[in-house]
Amino acid sequence: MRRLLLAAVAAVLLSGCAPAGPVQSQAGSAALMRGFGVSVDEAVAPRVPQVHLRVCGPWGCRELDVPLPASGTMSALPCPSTGDPAAVCGAVRQPGPAPGYGYAPIPELTLEPVTVDVSTPPGAPMAVAASVTVRPRGACADAGPSCADPTPQAEIHISADGSVRQTR
Repeated sequence: MRRLLLAAVAAVLLSGCAPAGPVQSQAGSAALMRGFGVSVDEAVAPRVPQVHLRVCGPWGCRELDVPLPASGTMSALPCPSTGDPAAVCGAVRQPGPAPGYGYAPIPELTLEPVTVDVSTPPGAPMAVAASVTVRPRGACADAGPSCADPTPQAEIHISADGSVRQTR
């Protein structure tokens, strides 16, 4: 039961990320946002609390700051009111070292490749300055048999050495 809860929580947390091709979620789900998931390795997450993105595509350029709060592991929250030690009533984020995650909404994003310049603010504990070409992928919010209008999304990852790469 706890593993099922943890898997469900992980699915909810990662629902803004799109895999390699068009994907479909269950009917009635929230609309997907155009943009980028941004993650940073656990080893350097405390030293990269925020990044600045400059995203340029055929529609022009957009700049924004993206906070990357550390996102600790999830644990099942017991349900004392039932008396059943295996009953789970929720989830709680545990403190401790963890990777950092953030989301950069880019309403203009299309499925065309874009250039993403990633940098940390002046005085950040760790300097990151990288440029990467990213090809967004389509994600679908409807559960129909086809994906007529995929939402462009991508994910980039900042490694412990400061390099940046597309992960989805």
